Amino acid sequence: MAAKDVVQQFCDLMVERDAEALRPLLADDVVYQNTGMEAASGIEAVLGNVAGQFAMFPDSYEYRTMNLVGEGDVVMNERLDMITGPDGKVHGLPVMGTFVVRDGKIARWTDYWDSGLIMKMMSGGDYAALVPNY
Repeated sequence: MAAKDVVQQFCDLMVERDAEALRPLLADDVVYQNTGMEAASGIEAVLGNVAGQFAMFPDSYEYRTMNLVGEGDVVMNERLDMITGPDGKVHGLPVMGTFVVRDGKIARWTDYWDSGLIMKMMSGGDYAALVPNY
């Protein structure tokens, strides 16, 4: 399977909210990092991190890929991470993800997003002018 296909399959599985479903797509020594936060290293730590995110947003979790590009084992995607806020509204957080695929599995996953923006989303602030218009 091409690296781009591995990453897209991984992103598509997020809506199932089942961290274990992601295991076959991750290398044993995978490293996942949201920039500005400590990295999770190793498959168990990464799956635990993702499971924690699912628990943090119990009503909605989905990755909507807007653009996906890849060259060799490096894949980048622009996406909206769909989460439900305390107001019950589903918010789309713009994220840029970089993935490195090795032997058909994700070995490194780094996400870049604006932590200030998610705070505005979760607090009910008006953020419409701060996100891309897809």
